[in-house]
Amino acid sequence: MTGGPPGSDLDTIVSRTRYLLLDFDGPICSIYAGLPAATVADRLRKLFGDHAQLPDAIALTSDPLEVFAYAATVSEDLAARVETEMTDQELAAVATAAPTPYVHEVITACQNSGRSVAVVSNNSSRAVHSYLARHGLDNRISLVVARANHDPALLKPSPHLITQAVHALNAEPGETTLVGDSVTDIQAAYLASVQSIGYANRPGNRKRLTTARAGAIINSLAELGLTLRAHVVNPELLQISLRLKFLYGFKGAPSARQA
Repeated sequence: MTGGPPGSDLDTIVSRTRYLLLDFDGPICSIYAGLPAATVADRLRKLFGDHAQLPDAIALTSDPLEVFAYAATVSEDLAARVETEMTDQELAAVATAAPTPYVHEVITACQNSGRSVAVVSNNSSRAVHSYLARHGLDNRISLVVARANHDPALLKPSPHLITQAVHALNAEPGETTLVGDSVTDIQAAYLASVQSIGYANRPGNRKRLTTARAGAIINSLAELGLTLRAHVVNPELLQISLRLKFLYGFKGAPSARQA
């Protein structure tokens, strides 16, 4: 494995990172801030029919992805219908999604230090793109690899999405790092041989991410942004970015990857 061992120093991981992969729900935003995940899960369960006998874990879960994964064990047709409804719900949730504090600063720090940023998510590609456009991030993200069909086996903890991103970016796994807030993120990173940074944004999350072997753990994206700024990959690119910022101002400057 090329990823760092559990508890690796954040500076060490960031110094090796040329490509930063961000999970969507958590590191970029809280997608269900205004439309609760439990409400979405209830709506998905209705697609099973009034008389469906669901396992207790599925009948009670507030996680829409768990309902979707179970649907795939029932039939491909049901999985497709559940996935379509879940995509519609995610698109509706974008309007009230809450941005994660300091995520814009992390993206800026990556651009200014010569790094590419991509999104790798179990959420639908349409919802991710919708959110990024709504918040002015669509031209600052190099790549989005997210759910695009009704096969839950391709989602994290499978390494499939991460491997896709690594190949599309023409990156090496050892110079790629995933930032995620769930155990499945860390598991997928490990299986894809990329480094991982756990984002402990909920009570008890630090312990879970440590047990899952996250390479490093942060409580705030502010810590990651400062560390990225301290480790410049390409000093020449940084100087170009600073000149553009001076000439055009922060909002008008093209991203470093466009310059």
